[in-house]
Amino acid sequence: MRRIDTHLHLWDTTQLDYPLFQNGAFPELPDTYLLDDAIAEAEGTETDFIVIQAEVDHANDPVEETAWLQRTADEHPNGDRITGFIAYADLSQPDVKALLERHAQNPIFRGIRQEIWWQKPSPRPDILEEDLLANPDWRRGFTALADVNASFDLTCWHSQLSAFAAFLFEHPTIPVIVDHLGSPIANDDGAQDVWLNGINALAALPNTFMKISGLSQADPRWSIDSIRPLVDQVLEAFGPERCMLGSNFPIEKLTSTYEIVWDTYREIFSELTSEEKENLHFATAKRAYRLG
Repeated sequence: MRRIDTHLHLWDTTQLDYPLFQNGAFPELPDTYLLDDAIAEAEGTETDFIVIQAEVDHANDPVEETAWLQRTADEHPNGDRITGFIAYADLSQPDVKALLERHAQNPIFRGIRQEIWWQKPSPRPDILEEDLLANPDWRRGFTALADVNASFDLTCWHSQLSAFAAFLFEHPTIPVIVDHLGSPIANDDGAQDVWLNGINALAALPNTFMKISGLSQADPRWSIDSIRPLVDQVLEAFGPERCMLGSNFPIEKLTSTYEIVWDTYREIFSELTSEEKENLHFATAKRAYRLG
């Protein structure tokens, strides 16, 4: 079946700086992961990709990453398989409107992912030491997404979902895609109760979508049996027409293979109708990310 992999990271440390990888957070990952690598993973399938920002050094201009992906899309022989790019922006900055406008000059741009999970002290470069939801500048900057018709990819802890739903209630026109199942914690009943409350609060809003991805973040030793209940719960909450599938490659290479991830999806969703499978594999992504 034709599909859109809605969560793929590409990077090239010879072109840009990536503290998350270069500081040793994931030493097993390669220094480069390019479109050719992703195409090789998906060999034999009709797979297009939505590329998600890869935590380029926040001290640098984030539009450089967008421009690099735009050049790849324009110049690579298979560049049209990149159907969209979700860029980085710090929405709390005073010049965020101008920054989003610069991102939007690139046709590949579809939205922003600014990871909002936080912990003090931070254990790694992509985890903040500030609760951005409590920052009025960030809340104000979030509204600027509507000015450039951009979506927001939500990457946060499961404990932040309900608070984000309360915030998003005030912004019903900005599409929000919840990454990685909303970061549940497998085999922890208390954490799963908090997670499910947040999932249901977000699903009650009309402008939210669920991305089934990042399986190893829910359970580093995941199997079909361990991940199925979590997938079933988000599918029940959002429905196939608001769910999409992503690989989270190459991060998932640490625990699995590309083929195993998609074989898992195939088995879990084997009883769905053709229309429901089409929603999961590409139609929801086209709606959420406004793809042509």
